[in-house]
Amino acid sequence: MLQSWYAYAGLTALILAFIVGNGVYGQQLSLPLKKQCADVCVYVQGRMRLLAVRVLRQGPIPQHVGFIMDGNRRFAKKSHMETPSRGHLAGFTKLTKVLEWCNDLGIKHVSVFAFAINNFNRSTEEVGALMGIARDKLRDLAENSELVNKYGVRIRVVGFRDLLPADVRESIEYAEEKTRGNLGMTLNVCCPYSATDEISTAIRRLVEDVENGLLSAADITESALEKRLQIPGPDLDILVRTSGQIRFSNFMLWQSAKMAYIQFVDAYWPEFSFYHMAKILVSWQLASRDIERRKLAGRVHDSLASSEQLRNSESSSDTCCGDRI
Repeated sequence: MLQSWYAYAGLTALILAFIVGNGVYGQQLSLPLKKQCADVCVYVQGRMRLLAVRVLRQGPIPQHVGFIMDGNRRFAKKSHMETPSRGHLAGFTKLTKVLEWCNDLGIKHVSVFAFAINNFNRSTEEVGALMGIARDKLRDLAENSELVNKYGVRIRVVGFRDLLPADVRESIEYAEEKTRGNLGMTLNVCCPYSATDEISTAIRRLVEDVENGLLSAADITESALEKRLQIPGPDLDILVRTSGQIRFSNFMLWQSAKMAYIQFVDAYWPEFSFYHMAKILVSWQLASRDIERRKLAGRVHDSLASSEQLRNSESSSDTCCGDRI
């Protein structure tokens, strides 16, 4: 069976090479023939992508992938677009394609960094354009996207919503309510978001629960804090940042610290391709066993540490009681 897959892959690769070759040396071809070659090339690329998806799904598949969608403005400048908002629109178009790939691959949770809290420091014109894109595209995604209507994608928006204009909040509420009962892939749109705000908010909720008697101080654990984070589980498996920048930009810091596989891609977000996605996934698949082994070792260590802390606490309690007697 595997040999037949390799044979098919080799055949399609040869066909693609032939089509691309015709495209490169197609200056002598008539326009209708050029168009036919382009159409066939697109078809063959689609078939090869489906083949790659089927092969990749034979291995382990990450359950949660995060994307820092960086480089839209630089892509607009590189492409000589009139305004940065054109680059952001191209970025949204790319997001829909990436979500299709993730859905085809069987990834259940995708988190995307759509707008940082400190992005409000940008020009009024650019912020206004971004808010308009968020308002229109969220509603459009919920109403017209095949991902929602056919595959049951659920949309969640996380972050400090009070900073958003009223019309954007209305679109968010509409998209979340319309997809609330969907059982497909979950899309976490982080807007406006920062990881430090997420963590500090979770800590405040812990303190409030203790003060209100809903939680004891002894119940303040890593798990208790994670339940109060804005971006829920499962654990983040892969974090991807585009544009060639090697930094986290205050995105999913808590989740990334738990053995997430970090990949920095030297391409602007609108240029991110299925080739990049497949390369990252293969790399993660090769490392997944070692990652799981390290996670298991960490959980065992944490469990032993918790048991030791509990014994020490009980010992102190016994000593204290003995002193009173």
